Amino acid sequence: MINIIKKVGWFIKQEWKSYTFMLFMLLFMSLLLLTPAFVLGKAIDIIVSSSLTVALLVIIVGLLILIPLLRYATSFIYNYTVAKTSQKLAFTFRKIYLKKLFQMDAEFYEKYQKGDLISRATGDLDLITSAATSMLEGIVFNTGIIVFAIGIMAFTISWKLTLIAITIMPIGITVLNFIRMKKRQYVKKHRIIYAKMTEKILESVEGQRVIRAYVQEDNDLKDQYKAIDADINSWSYMIKYENQLTPLFELVYGITYILSFAFGAYFIMNQEMSLGQLITFISYVGILYGPFISISGVFQQINNATVAIDRFDEIMKTEPTVKEEINDEKLITFKQIDFRNVSFKYPFDETYTLKDINLTIHHGETLGVVGPTGSGKSTLIRQLLREFNVTDGEIYIDGKNISKFKIRDIRNLVGYVPQSHMLFRRGVYDNILIGNPEASFEAVDKAMQVADFKKDLPYLNQGLETKVGEGGATLSGGQKQRLSIARALVREPEILIMDDSLSAVDANTEETIIHQLKQYRKNKTNIIIAHRFSAIRDANLIIVMENGRIVDRGTHEELISRDGWYKEQYIQQMSMK
Repeated sequence: MINIIKKVGWFIKQEWKSYTFMLFMLLFMSLLLLTPAFVLGKAIDIIVSSSLTVALLVIIVGLLILIPLLRYATSFIYNYTVAKTSQKLAFTFRKIYLKKLFQMDAEFYEKYQKGDLISRATGDLDLITSAATSMLEGIVFNTGIIVFAIGIMAFTISWKLTLIAITIMPIGITVLNFIRMKKRQYVKKHRIIYAKMTEKILESVEGQRVIRAYVQEDNDLKDQYKAIDADINSWSYMIKYENQLTPLFELVYGITYILSFAFGAYFIMNQEMSLGQLITFISYVGILYGPFISISGVFQQINNATVAIDRFDEIMKTEPTVKEEINDEKLITFKQIDFRNVSFKYPFDETYTLKDINLTIHHGETLGVVGPTGSGKSTLIRQLLREFNVTDGEIYIDGKNISKFKIRDIRNLVGYVPQSHMLFRRGVYDNILIGNPEASFEAVDKAMQVADFKKDLPYLNQGLETKVGEGGATLSGGQKQRLSIARALVREPEILIMDDSLSAVDANTEETIIHQLKQYRKNKTNIIIAHRFSAIRDANLIIVMENGRIVDRGTHEELISRDGWYKEQYIQQMSMK
């Protein structure tokens, strides 16, 4: 409980007026809940004493009508306030969480799976929001009822009977706290298993086309069932403890009820209390059952929220390894980029992907990158996006270390077309605008022309407004590549990186795009990773990579003039035409 208050204390301070108002409303509602039994007890004593008059009857009936109306009005106002506060907290937490995710680097996303991050943004944040709002009701309202009821029972009816009947309840609370602490470890395990189930379902949804293509629906369903069964089985541990709670309070309540009736009857015989007081007392004992059961639910809620807020806090405390410093310089353009003895391995790998890279990229030139699959081509170029820090060596921009520039400025220099084309479920035009939301229609039209995408528009049912489907599912592989190229071109980047971005287009389309890029990207820097040499034949410099190293470099003519991997592959490609 204390841990939760510490973590959401900033919000409580910010919304202190709402929380104060809700506090007073809950206390008033708890008093209203107890009032009918008190009025009814007084009415019974008046009737038994034969002192009931028409005026008293009108007052009693009026009170019994007024109290439910007041309860309705206060409950309506309270529920509106708590819903408004809850939504505001949920929005604020998700805003903070998503902002944090966008600040994280690629290493973070290597460590945490998508399903895990989604479960923290949904289930965990729901638990935290509930704990910070409705938990106030669970504690204040139910505690208020318990305190007010025991106070009325002790000071207006019989302190002796109150002491006799209520003594056993703290024993139940003590046992409850013990059970709650034992249960917490299972709640944490369940959240982890739930995250794995979310990841599996997400994987199945994203990969449904491949699953169907290979007729693997049954096998995938089996894997899903395993994940779902694991989630359900994880509940068995918590249910084991939950099943101990209700019988415990049933027992406590039963004993309290017996003690109240037995000793209450004894006190009536000894004229220490009236019949109306005993009925009021027993009514309050019945009322107390609900709050005590609810308190147990609050403990469970606190337990779940504690685990959730720890998981949330784990993300918020994680710092990216690639980050900016306050004094980092701005970067608008460049003259030269130098890789000096750069070696790199991914954070969770033991072997190096890049080894001793020395390379100079001049502004306005085109660099071609070729090599066998897995040779480190994409990893080399991604260093310019600062997704990771290099493991060894340095990268310099105009003589200054790349780490001295603002990350956003570095990435703004680059228009990146990756191997896997991520398109969003929106129109073709809107997908292109992601590259530059402020681009004019003329700029978008030009980008499509250079990417040779305009020829596809007549075949799209709604032209530029055609929804591409999730991940571009409604487009062919070549269309997705060319749409991604247009998205990169519309931002008119200083550096255009095409990472094997023409693999799905035919030779004629490739030739058209390369020809148009030469005209459109004249005097700008282009980096083209390709398997077909026709795409990089006219590059100012071509590097050949193998096992993470640059094993050869030169122009196309220079590379085919000497024996090596490039010449062998070029001859093989020419023979296949």
